Amino acid sequence: MSGEVAALDAALERAGDTVVLRRTVGVAPVAINIDVEVLAAVRSYRPDELVGDIRQTDSLAIISPTPIGRAQWPGGELPTAGVADPSLPRKGDKLVVAGRVRSIEFVAPIYIAGELVRIELRILG
Repeated sequence: MSGEVAALDAALERAGDTVVLRRTVGVAPVAINIDVEVLAAVRSYRPDELVGDIRQTDSLAIISPTPIGRAQWPGGELPTAGVADPSLPRKGDKLVVAGRVRSIEFVAPIYIAGELVRIELRILG
């Protein structure tokens, strides 16, 4: 693990909140949720960040790749053409924050020297 990931993990341990990252697979009535608990820093967007289609009700969530890798989330899914690493959250996944299910609208993985060190999410709802 790089120093950047270790620093993010330590910061989230000190000041983050436990949230649930959720991917639903299958179709109702046999759909199942694949969940992993992660620590996140979640905040509203500042007024100067409300550009494009970002709304005041959207939030920014920052998570570490560490718990996702440790849990091997979502498990068993193989990469497919046109789809990034299946262990990265993606549009349509959910983040359960303080009991409220929020939709992931945009995912920005941050890499340094080829290593995933941080994941930023725009969440709605």
